[in-house]
Amino acid sequence: MKVKTSPECPKCGSREKRFPPGREDQYHVYCDGCGHDFGRFDHFQSQFRHLLDDLETQLKREEATDDDAT
Repeated sequence: MKVKTSPECPKCGSREKRFPPGREDQYHVYCDGCGHDFGRFDHFQSQFRHLLDDLETQLKREEATDDDAT
């Protein structure tokens, strides 16, 4: 399932995040501006996985188009 996400904090709009010390596989991601808790890092990362997959697919298509044009 693809969830519409954005890297901005829903409370303050900041894109800066911080990862305070914690136990392995239990790190939480916090907004550096207001302290909003985005949840565990692995969950936060999985929310953006589809964006990375879509971007990689688009770049591969553009690269193939560039190769065909030459």
